[in-house]
Amino acid sequence: MSSILTLAGNNTSDASFYPHTIDQSLRFEDGDSARLTRTPSSAGNRRTWTWSAWIKRGNISLSNKQRLFATQTGGGLEENFRFETSDKIRWYCHNATGESADNDLTTSAVFRDVSAWYHIVVVKDTTESTAANRNRLYVNGVLQSWAGTNYSSSNYEGFINQTNQHAIAAHAASVLDEFDGYMSEVVFLDGVAGDPTALGLGELKDGIWVAKNVSGLTYGTNGFHLDFADSGAIGNDVSGQNNDFAVSGLVASGVVLDSPTNNFNVINALDPLVSSSGVTLSEGNLRVQGGTSGNFNVVPTFDKVVGSYYAEFYVEATGNNTQSAIFVRTLVGGVAFNYQLKADGDLKKDGTTVATLSAFSAGDIIGASGSTDNNTVKFFVNGVSVYTDTHTSNFEKLSIVPRLDNTTTPIFICNYGQDSTFAGNTSAGGNSDSAGIGDFKYTVPAGAKAICSANLPEPAIIDASEYFNTVLYSGNSGTQDITTVGFQSDWVWNKRRDGTASHVIYDSVRGTGNEINSNNNAAEATGVSGVTAFLSNGYSLGNNGNINDSGETYASWNWLAGTAVSGATTGSGTAKTYTGSVNTKSGFSIIKYVGNGTSGHTIPHNLTVDGVATTPTMIIVKRLDNDGGWRVQHKDVAATHYLALDTDAAKANLDTIFNDTAFNSTVFTVGSAASINSNDADYIAYCFTDIDQYCKAGAYSGNGNADGTYIHLGFRPAIILTKRTDNTSNWNLLDSTRSTFNVMQDRIKANGVDAEGTHREVDFLSNGFKWRESGSDVNNGSYIFLAFAEQPAKFSNAR
Repeated sequence: MSSILTLAGNNTSDASFYPHTIDQSLRFEDGDSARLTRTPSSAGNRRTWTWSAWIKRGNISLSNKQRLFATQTGGGLEENFRFETSDKIRWYCHNATGESADNDLTTSAVFRDVSAWYHIVVVKDTTESTAANRNRLYVNGVLQSWAGTNYSSSNYEGFINQTNQHAIAAHAASVLDEFDGYMSEVVFLDGVAGDPTALGLGELKDGIWVAKNVSGLTYGTNGFHLDFADSGAIGNDVSGQNNDFAVSGLVASGVVLDSPTNNFNVINALDPLVSSSGVTLSEGNLRVQGGTSGNFNVVPTFDKVVGSYYAEFYVEATGNNTQSAIFVRTLVGGVAFNYQLKADGDLKKDGTTVATLSAFSAGDIIGASGSTDNNTVKFFVNGVSVYTDTHTSNFEKLSIVPRLDNTTTPIFICNYGQDSTFAGNTSAGGNSDSAGIGDFKYTVPAGAKAICSANLPEPAIIDASEYFNTVLYSGNSGTQDITTVGFQSDWVWNKRRDGTASHVIYDSVRGTGNEINSNNNAAEATGVSGVTAFLSNGYSLGNNGNINDSGETYASWNWLAGTAVSGATTGSGTAKTYTGSVNTKSGFSIIKYVGNGTSGHTIPHNLTVDGVATTPTMIIVKRLDNDGGWRVQHKDVAATHYLALDTDAAKANLDTIFNDTAFNSTVFTVGSAASINSNDADYIAYCFTDIDQYCKAGAYSGNGNADGTYIHLGFRPAIILTKRTDNTSNWNLLDSTRSTFNVMQDRIKANGVDAEGTHREVDFLSNGFKWRESGSDVNNGSYIFLAFAEQPAKFSNAR
């Protein structure tokens, strides 16, 4: 079987961003007993070495461990590091007698993101005088914390680098504990230790960890570099040391185009429907087999994309051919609109049959394309066009996925451009898309592209910390400058973490000394020694106890606005003045307006992004000159209803708040309630709009299960604010600065004075977030959210 990598011009990573591009990876299927093995002819340095690999996980949370690198002596003495069944990484090494461990360390973090790539670097240096420096693990360039302290003994010689068999992706002595997923750029440095940046294994660019060219590193006696570029010699060492590995359970078709610099779409193993319905994923989450309950579409890791795309699906088995199908899912006017080619040949457009074709047969390859550029959907069977439709309305986003019936018999193998052999079931096709990317069995429709990160739209914002940033600091009961924000903090939202205190909110439009609190409806306090100046790289603090008490710890969430705006309000009643500040890149504005007491009063929000007037997706309003609750309008809550940021109340129906009127691209509308529009009263509004791969307001339904709902964002989140809408619940703030690893638990209630608590469990992921609990506050009802990015999906690292 030929490999896709024997074909020219089929993987173009985004070289404009990445300083070094990688064109391929090796797929490991744990059901194939796959591994790479080598027995060194002579021992290397057993005290000092570094192992590095880029890894994209497939099946997670398995009943067996998944070893990354391992060795074992004939007497059973061993050393290895692996994913535990808990998805934590454990590094274990026997002592010389095998009676106990010289080191036995497990991470505090779990690693179960299947949507993108981790860079994992393991560093051993027992010559270090500090015990904690002898066993180091870096993930995406960040030094990880071990849950225990069982470090290597000083100058201890472990078993890696002895003259025993070493294995990549499995146990060294027998075929078990196999890794499932993808590996790329596997490197071993014999006699060399250090952090990944200093060693030249990777670097930060715009806040994203990226690969570097490792060809010039010092590899040492047993060092190696496996780049998997030659699918006919998978274990070939290209370091110059010729330390080649033997191959077992791996074939040429296992070398695929998915890589750390061009991440391809796969089926999302974190979708709770996959596990709850008994669906089986394999072959790097590209082979999907039906489960035992329900008929449903599986969810891809690049869900709801914008552009023109094509995918192919190999039919291994049809199952119930009245239910199994290939779907092109689109959004039209915010509502799902589906095209469905069913296995029995019934072709439906949003539930209505529009054609009757031949039923699928095992071995058929179904092609599907969709385009938000021209609102067109096409289906193909074995390369022959069978249907084309151009919709009369705009497609906003789309996904291309298989649908499964409620039996175990339907089996599809997906190709989003990474493997036209469909895991070795056919010969490679050799057809790339219009950008020269990918490998497909058949000709790609004109203008359509592979679904991969290189083909995603260029994000308007790559380094999100230039527009939103979380900063942590300790109080001093005096004055201090917070200068690590990176920009002027036009909206400053602070909260004490380690004790009871109100939230403290300032903004550059209202000015220094003017404080409001998200947890109460009190009028604005003036002359407060809280934020005393807005600096170019942050802000200055006075001695206010809620914001700067000595020895206490604080979180500070900061947004950049920056461009001054002013004018007159519109709509019903007397026009009033407003002033504000807006960011025309990140879709955020602060508007201070005067009420007029008349229903239908309209307030310009000034959300113009790159010259285009844009509709808000969430607005938060507070009365300043008198008591008045916080009022929230959200795109996924009917305009007849509102939410209150300062309480745990469910959504309420009151037409005097937002006048039963949805916001539009120029204004939001208020009713006559005193909390939002009393005559001559002052109000502040914080307005947001969705920015692709940076900011998103949305809604989700909880499933009441510890294997919780997955919420797709299209970016790796830095912060999320969530609220249940159909019942009482708290407003939950979680961010990746306070909770630096998964599972995240450090919740702060936006509507309360409580200290930070470990009350919520959620994983932040490269493409969204997933609840890991069933609590009614977050995962057992109907919810809205507002989220901001840490990294855009086009370039994000797995978390």
